Amino acid sequence: MFLLFPERAKKIKFTHIWRSRLIPFVIGLCAGLNFCSAGDNLLNRTVSTTSESTTHSNTNVPATLSSNSMQWSVSLRWENDTFSGTDRFYTDGVSLSIAHTGPSWIDFIADRIPCAKGRRTVAYEIGQIMVTPSDTELAVPDPNDRPYAGILYVAVSIHIDHTNYYNGFKFITGVVGPWSLAEETQKQVHRWIHASLPQGWDYQLHNEPVLNLVYEHRRKYQIIGKSNGFGVEILPAGNIMLGNVLCQAQAGTQLRIGYNIPHDFGTTLMRGMVHMPPPRETSPKFGVYFYGGVHGNFVARDITLDGNTWKNSPSVDKEWFVPAAEVGMSVKCSRLIAAFSYVFWGQEFKNQPEHSEFGAFTVSYLF
Repeated sequence: MFLLFPERAKKIKFTHIWRSRLIPFVIGLCAGLNFCSAGDNLLNRTVSTTSESTTHSNTNVPATLSSNSMQWSVSLRWENDTFSGTDRFYTDGVSLSIAHTGPSWIDFIADRIPCAKGRRTVAYEIGQIMVTPSDTELAVPDPNDRPYAGILYVAVSIHIDHTNYYNGFKFITGVVGPWSLAEETQKQVHRWIHASLPQGWDYQLHNEPVLNLVYEHRRKYQIIGKSNGFGVEILPAGNIMLGNVLCQAQAGTQLRIGYNIPHDFGTTLMRGMVHMPPPRETSPKFGVYFYGGVHGNFVARDITLDGNTWKNSPSVDKEWFVPAAEVGMSVKCSRLIAAFSYVFWGQEFKNQPEHSEFGAFTVSYLF
């Protein structure tokens, strides 16, 4: 959607993306965070002194309330095919989440779920997803191409994690269709960047309420090394989605190689939990790792391909199995965690000319 390079119609090679975008991003991020780290050190020394004084006066204060415990986190995720030099199919997804780790209002429900024992994080999220056909200059889209569709949603998630396994539950509601404001969003951004306006939004899916449930389970295995220092981890994962937007099962695994890999459960995508809980421990302050993953999607229903549930609308014949792969890297500097993924997504409907590719950027701040 956000076509930064309109003069290039062909795909950008991943090596070019790695050199021209990811490496400068990492160097700039780490340099810029030196100031943040210095400020955190001063803050931690101040809070530590206060905490020690409080501990002497009240020995019943739990260890989880120490100065090293990050109770809140905010996370922003952006997925877009501009990183592959295209403007088609799944073209944009953006999500903002704020999460709280510790006791919450949802405990009275979670206490009754057998697999909900562990550290709990409750997250609140708002997001927008946008898909378009391959040719957005046609006023009447090709009926054999992917329909225009937008989704605007809010969600609440509960993350339950232990040292080596994770369970996530998510409830999503919102709207698909013109009320999603996807048409207005894409056209406005194209005006800002002086790109041609998409012409076929009059044929997008109709307004329809959104209701979807997600469950995800992950495991973590330390293959080489240890948590602090060089390490290699593998994280198998699986999830199930049920609702009028997506009915599917997903299974895959992620491999992480790096230095001071955070005590968390890796990265995810918009077609998943979208955001993961913060690390279980906040130290050491710096860490970096590279990762790669593969997974398969077994799709029973996708509203952006099958069309509206109760009304006639544009649709295409979907593929039942969609493979996917990703590569990327993540950097942790003090309270800030940033990750970039480059995703290869398989063909999702019959006669789709080729697979799609997009980039995914996530930044999280712990406080």
